[in-house]
Amino acid sequence: MEDLLNIAKHAFPPVSGSEKVKGIQKEVEILWDNWGIPHVYAKSLDDAYFAQGYLHSRHRLWQMETFRRLISGELSELTGDATLLSDKYYRTIGLHRLAKKCASILDKNKESEEYRWLNTYVDGVNVGIKEAEINPPIEFSVLKVKPREWLIEDSFKIISMIEWNLSSWNFPLEVIREHLIIKLGLAKAKRFIPFFSETYVKGSMGSNAWAVSPHKSESGAVLLANDPHLALTNPAIWFLVHLNCPELNVIGTSLPGLPMIVIGHNDNIAWGLTNVTADTIDLYELEVNPENQNQYKYNGEWIDFEVIEELIKVQNKSERIVHKVLRSKFGPVMKYFDKNQRYYKFNLPGKYALQWSSFKPELQNNITGFIKINKAFDWESFRDGINNITINPQNFIYGDVKGNIGHQHGGRIPIRNFGDGATITPGTDEKFNWKSLSSFDQLFSLYNPKEGFVYTANFNEDKAPNGLLIAQDRIEPYRQIRLKKLMQSKEKFSIEDFKKFQLDRYTEEAAELLPIMLKHLKSTKISEEYSDFISILEEWDYYLTKNSIAGTIFKIWHHETLDFIITPLVGEEILKLFYGSRPFNLKQIIDLYSENLKELEEILLNSFKKTINFLTDKLSTDYKKWQWGNLHKLTLTHPFSLVNKDAKVLNAGPFKIGGDANTLNNGYYDRLSNYDVVVGPSYRQIHDLSDWDKSIGALPGGQSGLPFHKHYKDLIKLWVKGIYIPYLFTRKAISDNLEGIFKLIPK
Repeated sequence: MEDLLNIAKHAFPPVSGSEKVKGIQKEVEILWDNWGIPHVYAKSLDDAYFAQGYLHSRHRLWQMETFRRLISGELSELTGDATLLSDKYYRTIGLHRLAKKCASILDKNKESEEYRWLNTYVDGVNVGIKEAEINPPIEFSVLKVKPREWLIEDSFKIISMIEWNLSSWNFPLEVIREHLIIKLGLAKAKRFIPFFSETYVKGSMGSNAWAVSPHKSESGAVLLANDPHLALTNPAIWFLVHLNCPELNVIGTSLPGLPMIVIGHNDNIAWGLTNVTADTIDLYELEVNPENQNQYKYNGEWIDFEVIEELIKVQNKSERIVHKVLRSKFGPVMKYFDKNQRYYKFNLPGKYALQWSSFKPELQNNITGFIKINKAFDWESFRDGINNITINPQNFIYGDVKGNIGHQHGGRIPIRNFGDGATITPGTDEKFNWKSLSSFDQLFSLYNPKEGFVYTANFNEDKAPNGLLIAQDRIEPYRQIRLKKLMQSKEKFSIEDFKKFQLDRYTEEAAELLPIMLKHLKSTKISEEYSDFISILEEWDYYLTKNSIAGTIFKIWHHETLDFIITPLVGEEILKLFYGSRPFNLKQIIDLYSENLKELEEILLNSFKKTINFLTDKLSTDYKKWQWGNLHKLTLTHPFSLVNKDAKVLNAGPFKIGGDANTLNNGYYDRLSNYDVVVGPSYRQIHDLSDWDKSIGALPGGQSGLPFHKHYKDLIKLWVKGIYIPYLFTRKAISDNLEGIFKLIPK
């Protein structure tokens, strides 16, 4: 361990001093504050992006390497057979091919600003990589891997990775519905997950964002808050950075591997992002030629699949594995879907092609869009930036120093010729293909509403604005309901109010459902031994904190009840496919039993008994130890710890956590992995636009991805406790909280 520590420490880049580097025009000054946030002062935008690339590679190089290997399907080269299925999955989707196409398009237009911005950023990354080669991060040293040169196409892989994660929540529901139709028949399947109608599903990748006008703010200026809910990883997904140069002055989150700020504020505006949860992926059932498996029917003719041979290198194997990818007019032929980093086979007859709105090679437009947003100074220039966004649709929440607020959708939504994306689409004719993708003018837009606030928690209250269908399946509305109530709870709000909202663990789901469940349970002949547990539930205030016993009982009872109902219908093996998605709405299913209440009561009684037995076996015979946090925990896991117990020192946690997917303070968990928390607020920001130095935030982890570094995991305990750090913006405030000054000097 001492050797490992020494290797790690040698990889730490300095926070004070200077370095001569090739690639910049003039000296760049980097002010490091006490929380590990670098404030970059450059004389040009090119030099600022060079410095951003340099910082990313110096502190997040292993993260960048694993991201590009994941998307490229190259993890098995390091880890062997354990990640072979992941490599085949991503090689099939073809995000790496998409990134290569976008890089090729950009390479033909070297005079463009987009090329210059990305190229200078990549130059900065590679200067950092060169320095890291001398004393590489411990992951490279342990695995004896040499850091590879970063390419523009690698940056596009980062965009596509985030976008795929935000898009791919929906298409597994098409697989699930197909299973239900096969098992139950169409009529019965429709009762359990309605088709072609409003359907709620539990989604992990949620977020919250809202803003209030000056007349609803105690400071007399716009207040804006945002907390995007993404996978809680080690290191954190985001790297916080401040870029200051004559062309812009902006601070917020960045993605290692990309220039620009994704979420944050500049001198004039602040913005936040949440996922629209649009349905941008469809599966198409292909008719394969029975006499030639390499052909499928399209417009009445048998046509050949495009065959792509992907060569996968596997650790300790001399020969590469040949993975054949079939592509159709609609997209690649898929056999698996992923949920919570697990890969599930469709287990359906036939072949299915995947159509995605982002298969068009336009990732470079998103660089343009976000850099325009970074420079925006009012609503129109902000929307001009969003107009360039082509990724999976996002809610942009906006506020400016002049007192304006807004809510704008950005991205593209499929306009379908056939069906509505809820079920698998026939793939035999072009008439089943999409008509087009939405235009910017068709997207939702709201500016300075009379209510004095804008808000989003992923639930689209207006399901089809301007006649455009966003999706048939929608995230459950409970966070949206709670947020709206809080926004209507006061005449004026403060930063302290917004902090309470972001940390709120109230569960609207339990408030709606538990009284119904208890009413039916108490109609049964339940024995006296369960009376204490019923009393605990009846007295619950519906705050799903880490100390809640009632919350634990409710959550497990909810799961067990659904299992009791669904398992006999589809079988346990298929049911487990649904654990990550949870497409069944218990309230809706309970309503189906309105004509057979006795059966419902018996189900609730049996599932309640099973709940108590589960908690007794899992946690303790003493129910006072059934606190939600004793089951529901967060560990920021370093991959090395999964294969070597001594490497657990690289982890952060476990921490006892409250909440679930339906609380504003999201605590989405993986039931198949011991109820571990896997998704939550990946970043918190609150801005009072009366004074940018009042901005605060939180990051789950630390700024540096270098194990044992001072800023490797120093912020996670603050995040868990709901403590915020300042996002300093003025040079004076930064200088008053300085850890060091580091300069990049032209060589």
